Amino acid sequence: MSTTKEFDPLAYIENSFVDTNGKNKSKKRSSQLENTGKFRKTQLSAPRPRRSKKVEETPVLDDDLKDILEMMPKAVEFLGQFFTDNVTSKYYQGEFKENRSELIRRLLDPELTLEETSRLLGVCPATVRRYTNRGWLAHHRTKGGQRRFRLSGVVKFVEEHGRLPEE
Repeated sequence: MSTTKEFDPLAYIENSFVDTNGKNKSKKRSSQLENTGKFRKTQLSAPRPRRSKKVEETPVLDDDLKDILEMMPKAVEFLGQFFTDNVTSKYYQGEFKENRSELIRRLLDPELTLEETSRLLGVCPATVRRYTNRGWLAHHRTKGGQRRFRLSGVVKFVEEHGRLPEE
């Protein structure tokens, strides 16, 4: 007749959080839990999106896009300061729904869907949801309850948690 130990699921869960410092993990865990109450840190760090091992045949940023990206800061500053809505407003009835500053902000920091964000980060949509649930990736909800992201929030997430390409 074989002797089997009775399995206690609650003790198993509690013991998984006790810091044993690599010592014998059997009976010392429950005694440490009762005596010291020292728990192992369970704080998670955000996983980093993986780089593709396969090199894409066509680059994502072609030469035209790279040129636009380089000109962007000066051009946007110029457009925001030099031109006004005085001439344009004569050709439209009523007021514009947003001022020039809001227009430029909307164009430079667009609202992204869950699909667009997951494609940019190179992860599945469930992973993006996990990032938002843990507070790692900023988002807001639409009236219908869908997640929406700002490009600036995705960029901030990548700077904090992403990997820079290996040199």
